[in-house]
Amino acid sequence: MLFRIERLSALIIKARIGKGFSQTFMASQLGISQKSYSQLESGEIRMGLQRFLQIVHTTEMHPMVLINKITKGAAYWDTADTQETALSKEIVRLNDEIRFLKSENSFLKSTIDKILLKPEASLINRPPLLSFAWDKITYSTRTHVKKLK
Repeated sequence: MLFRIERLSALIIKARIGKGFSQTFMASQLGISQKSYSQLESGEIRMGLQRFLQIVHTTEMHPMVLINKITKGAAYWDTADTQETALSKEIVRLNDEIRFLKSENSFLKSTIDKILLKPEASLINRPPLLSFAWDKITYSTRTHVKKLK
């Protein structure tokens, strides 16, 4: 979420000044000292929901208007819906990729099985260097398969 405590503080100060209220007046409405109110505005102490609601009530603001301004115009639920949609698309994309990789894996396994079962066929049209390397790979693979059996 795009929430920033500095933005909340700035909006509360702007609302208070816009109404022509002093920190002393706001503090008296909230039942706290002016120093405590100053610390609330500056973000030095945390503001609970009850204090937040008292401040928006005193400054005659609707809480959702202030929250919308804090989140820079993007309501939290809009952001959550957007994230959920993006995640759903990502899940679909990843499932498609998994299906593709499984089919690719099956193809490669069958190709390897064909080569191991018919090594003579794999020698056709192969350059000598590749043939030498392939023979070493085939030999070590066959040896490994025999050990597994």
